[in-house]
Amino acid sequence: MFFVEGFIIYSQVSKPENIVFIPPNSERGLIFDRNGYELTFNIKRKSLAVNPSILNNAERNRIATLLSKELNLDKKDVLSKLNLKVSFIWIKRILSEKEYDRIKKYVDGRKIFVVEENYRSYPLKIGTSNLLGFVGVDSQGLYGLEAFLDNYLNKGKNIYLTIDKNLQEIVSLYLRDYVKEYEAKGGFVGIMDLNTGEILVLASLPDIDTNGSLTEIINSSQNIKCPIYSLYEPGSLFKIITAGIALEEKLVDPLETVYCKGEEISDGYKVKCTEPHGIVNLEEAVVKSCNIYFYHLAKKIPYSIWNKYFDLLGINNPVPIDAKFVDRDATVADIEKSLVNRGTIGFGHGIAMNPLKMLWILSVFGNDGILLKLRLIKGIGKPSEESHREIFRQVFSKETSEEVLKMMREVVKKGTAKNLSSLKYYIAGKTGTAQVSTSQGYIDIYNHFFVGYIFLGDKKYSILIMLEEPKKGRFAAETVVPLFREIIKRLAIYGRMIN
Repeated sequence: MFFVEGFIIYSQVSKPENIVFIPPNSERGLIFDRNGYELTFNIKRKSLAVNPSILNNAERNRIATLLSKELNLDKKDVLSKLNLKVSFIWIKRILSEKEYDRIKKYVDGRKIFVVEENYRSYPLKIGTSNLLGFVGVDSQGLYGLEAFLDNYLNKGKNIYLTIDKNLQEIVSLYLRDYVKEYEAKGGFVGIMDLNTGEILVLASLPDIDTNGSLTEIINSSQNIKCPIYSLYEPGSLFKIITAGIALEEKLVDPLETVYCKGEEISDGYKVKCTEPHGIVNLEEAVVKSCNIYFYHLAKKIPYSIWNKYFDLLGINNPVPIDAKFVDRDATVADIEKSLVNRGTIGFGHGIAMNPLKMLWILSVFGNDGILLKLRLIKGIGKPSEESHREIFRQVFSKETSEEVLKMMREVVKKGTAKNLSSLKYYIAGKTGTAQVSTSQGYIDIYNHFFVGYIFLGDKKYSILIMLEEPKKGRFAAETVVPLFREIIKRLAIYGRMIN
């Protein structure tokens, strides 16, 4: 019998009383939501080992052939392990259930045996694995919050997140359905409490199947493009930022008009709109999402002013949050030397961010021009009983913020998000249908966005939705706006009860 700290070793022919388990020095801490519901469990997963010391050459070759075939391993690698002069060698750790089913008939408890190891299970199976991440064979965090918080979790400390498990699950299910319906590559939904800066939902697809073997989990994390860790141009979402800057700096007369005939050549660059908008002022340009208006408006903003607001909005630095995801979450084209870039940035071309940063920056007009520091950690060891807000910076005046918010209200009442106008809640928002940029330039593929605020008495929330490259639905109004509507109907009831 082998005695290995933290493992159960057994065979198909073992009697239950012969199973030995010596617990590890400390069990990995758990991750909970804001209400104390488990987002992780500590479980046992099966791994495969062999005792090479009692094998003859024929057995080594036979076992190497069998196991390499059933577990998709290189036979030479397996054989090299079986040729070692040892009495215990791992063949593959953290098997999937399918892998175990394929090899269990070979397990004899003497030459080939199974080891049960401590591992993790994640009860939220959809849309959450990119956030929580996963652990390795020795319960060390390898990805996501499991990696970022590894120092605490490995010491047995529990972590409490600001995430609401029920809301996270509901939203993730909606996101999965819409990704499937519109044949999108993936998607993202983030919900932020505008009173506290707390993140209630951070759902993204495609996600990782944490029920697979560890090899499959690691390969999945390396091969999928996860929205949380990826940069996207915000497209027309950024028009509200351009409008806010121009209003704050008094660089625009809101009643001054531009004539939009659908497309025009300016500075040698073809600026296109979805349709001719005719004569539009600032509010009408927001409501109708007119690229031509915002191209000309952006060029009126000097580079020094743009740079000032890049600093104020934190675009040049990572999001101020208590859980780090990426080192760089935004990038900006050269708008100092390129007049075209300075124009296109007005409608969100030439600037890219990850969705979490978009959610944060675009929350500013739902909060009287103030950006709050984001919070994802509610407590270490125990949850904080109070939710407090920490101001990052006042970016726009309250007057400017209210003016932009009024325009976003009009988008909902009669603009590109008018599908929401029948809802009996105070909602404001902006759509974005952002053309995808590649190394060869812009292509005829789009990402769909919607940012919106909902005000529920003393509660208020900011929501960002993205569908990545949907094959169905030409505009965001057809895809993400209906998804926002579904989420709002849930949040309007449930959101009032969130402490």
